[in-house]
Amino acid sequence: MTRPDSTTHSTTRIVIGAHATTLTDDTGFESAIPVGVADLADRLFRHDPPTSLEMEQAIDRVEDALETSGLQREERGWLTTAEPLLYAALAMWADGDRMSRDEVEQWFQRLASASLGHPGALGDLPLDRRAAARLLILRECMHHLGFAGIMLGMPAA
Repeated sequence: MTRPDSTTHSTTRIVIGAHATTLTDDTGFESAIPVGVADLADRLFRHDPPTSLEMEQAIDRVEDALETSGLQREERGWLTTAEPLLYAALAMWADGDRMSRDEVEQWFQRLASASLGHPGALGDLPLDRRAAARLLILRECMHHLGFAGIMLGMPAA
């Protein structure tokens, strides 16, 4: 996603697939990060919620994939998604709903607390292994690549 003309006002579409996470910015530039839901949920997560060891292994896997992608951290604009399963993982339901990077981090911390043996930390957070994998990938992309937040639905062209 590194472009000389990138701005913090741009949007980037995120699609979290089974074995890759694709980022496409508003100019059409696309980058595939070689990690997806199945790579974490089916290969690393054996528990609901995942254990702290499983979470650490998943974080390492996503960080390695981000490193091999060649994408650098820079201040970026908002991510967008039209994925209903990501909507559910974030408990957001309407197009245009937004969640800042800090808010996504708070949700992730609830998952991390549950992985440490505090299942009550999840509250009403609807996270099975696949939803946990989506949240972890989203959080790592936002944290390591510098996205400001996520908006549900696709912006008008």
